[in-house]
Amino acid sequence: MSKKVFSDSNINWKPDNPQEMLKSNFYFSGLLAAEMSCSIIKATNKNPKGYYFALDLTVSNADRKLLTEVNRVVMNGRGIITPVKGAYNLSARGREKVRETLNFLKTYPILVGDLAKNRITLLETALAYLDKYRTHQFQKDKNVKMEKLRKRFREIKERGIVDLKFGLPKVPKVDREFLGYFFAGVIDGEGSFGVKSSRFTQEPFFAIAMKDRRIIESLREFVGYGNVRLRKDGVYHLEINSREFLKKICGMFLNQFPLRHEGQKNRLLKLQQLLNDYTPSPALRGDDIV
Repeated sequence: MSKKVFSDSNINWKPDNPQEMLKSNFYFSGLLAAEMSCSIIKATNKNPKGYYFALDLTVSNADRKLLTEVNRVVMNGRGIITPVKGAYNLSARGREKVRETLNFLKTYPILVGDLAKNRITLLETALAYLDKYRTHQFQKDKNVKMEKLRKRFREIKERGIVDLKFGLPKVPKVDREFLGYFFAGVIDGEGSFGVKSSRFTQEPFFAIAMKDRRIIESLREFVGYGNVRLRKDGVYHLEINSREFLKKICGMFLNQFPLRHEGQKNRLLKLQQLLNDYTPSPALRGDDIV
């Protein structure tokens, strides 16, 4: 499958009416980039007999309160929240409900992320097609088109194969706030904080792992530190253990670009407290060693 490469020129994007834009709403674009799944559902239709195609965009998270906020801001309250094992799904199913989310993303686009951007592009293509060819007389052609799009969604989900690739964004100062809120949403979706055992010590850490290489590498560039590695499962992993940079990350995502997921925010607060309370042990002298 051929792949086109685009630069992320929309990182310098400005809305038609800046007065109506809330920079903090890029948080939700980041959360969608991290947590959304997109699909085209083929369902049975009784009248006329046959089947129809329904677009679906679902956001999964363990924080129901956060999903309620996503539903209000992104989906204009039209999504449905349902419990699943250990979490909740917020689903926008059907052309009009998906259109609400796509309209939000026109104002607050996903700033970086090949997988997420390709999913949104496929949804836009499917929506435009279904809007144009609504009647049953186009069913045969519609089936061919939708099956091709369904296959491309599966390739993104299962193998990370995309049609379009986007260059890593530049981070000019004027747009740093957009990226900050965006990455706060990404971290609320996929980030983790805490302390892990390292030989005889407890080592604080921040880590995030995703299949989307562009997001992980852009986040590393944004915070200015960390190592990215490709795991055997095809996931890109960024981890930071430096206490100096961990303090900066805590300040950044608690104060400047605050997290909204209650559990994540509490874990980050505990990490910050641990870092502030930490006092290095004095170096051992030779006569202290037994």
